[in-house]
Amino acid sequence: MATKMRVNVSVDDETLGRADRLARRRKVSRSAVLREGVNALWEKDAQEAKEKALRRRQRRAAQDMDRLARKFGDWPAEEILRASRDRWATPKRGS
Repeated sequence: MATKMRVNVSVDDETLGRADRLARRRKVSRSAVLREGVNALWEKDAQEAKEKALRRRQRRAAQDMDRLARKFGDWPAEEILRASRDRWATPKRGS
């Protein structure tokens, strides 16, 4: 278990009241409520960062496809994308 540090945190009355009510309802300490809140926000932030990176990669891939289409003319982009998507979505044998 990680070492716990004592810290002073400034919160408004409403937030403190919410933390206290949650602590009573869950039968845990105020600190446990605050830890859980920080951890939940951390997970949400990590998920948002993953989604942002995915959108960035998708945007870059679309730009690359546009560039290739301009360079080489008409080509079956949708078919290529679908085949690629299906290939990645299909689990490999033995996995």
